[in-house]
Amino acid sequence: MAYWFAAAAAVLVLELFAGTVYLMVVSAALFGAGLVQGLGGSISASVLTAAVLSAVGIWLANGWLRRRRAEAETAADDLDIGQTVQILRRLHGDMYEVAYRGTHWQAQAQNQAAAAEPQTAVIAGKNGNILLIYLH
Repeated sequence: MAYWFAAAAAVLVLELFAGTVYLMVVSAALFGAGLVQGLGGSISASVLTAAVLSAVGIWLANGWLRRRRAEAETAADDLDIGQTVQILRRLHGDMYEVAYRGTHWQAQAQNQAAAAEPQTAVIAGKNGNILLIYLH
């Protein structure tokens, strides 16, 4: 039982130097394996516990990090979001031709216009080379 806790502590120290979330998950899984053995479980039950907790924890941590990275990249790195565009004409449906940064872009409205003929809009995002806009 003590070797599970020693291994968990050693991996936790390595995590402090590496700075990853994944080693912290493995450390917690090793601690869980020590608890299973301390509660009377066999060595195979402890190994199985460590493996399952590691796999599930790493899968959850990976999804969490991927979502955080995607949110940070879209919001912080795109300087066009929040900028105003001039609407040149309506193409069809919710598609417009807009003027932005000295050229013409295709844009898709994310809302219905309050006015019959909107003159400006705000960029809310991008879908490839199509701007996603909110009409004024």
